[in-house]
Amino acid sequence: MAFNINVNDILSTKDKAFSGINFNDSESKDFIIDKTGGDFNLRVFAPLIFEPLSKPDLKLPSLRIDAVTVNLNRTKSIKKESIEGRESTIKEHITNGDFSISIDGLIANEKDNEFPKEKLFLLKQFLNAPYSLRITHAILNRFGIYELVIDSYSIPSISGTKNIQKFSASATSDETVELIIKNNV
Repeated sequence: MAFNINVNDILSTKDKAFSGINFNDSESKDFIIDKTGGDFNLRVFAPLIFEPLSKPDLKLPSLRIDAVTVNLNRTKSIKKESIEGRESTIKEHITNGDFSISIDGLIANEKDNEFPKEKLFLLKQFLNAPYSLRITHAILNRFGIYELVIDSYSIPSISGTKNIQKFSASATSDETVELIIKNNV
């Protein structure tokens, strides 16, 4: 399955100036990826890769999904205090919150016109895994997100297609926590 998306055709000249996305040659290298490591002629967004998962009760190989869009949201924890005689509150930044991530994607059977049942089964195993999932994705990794936990997902049907399955998932960013045990000396 091939996706040829020319960002320059999608964005008008006016939108490019105000989009906040810099598609110069050095920046776009992060978004130009193919399976052999070469470059495409057109800019395309990088795939989402679920890294292999190896737990005592669950072993999964990696899963690459080429057609993916992601949306990020983040809330901050800010304490607001009212003070008598002041018209506004005093704000104290406590912490940055987790990222909420929305993932929309398509999995496809690239070899023939059959339903992608093997990929869907593997995707289902990742989405149901009771563990934090290591991921590789150019945009998510740029924001420091290398692990996420799936909160919910849906697998809607697409009418008129045989070899493509749509999915969407909601996730929360996660970080590995290392515990250090010190001897009381």
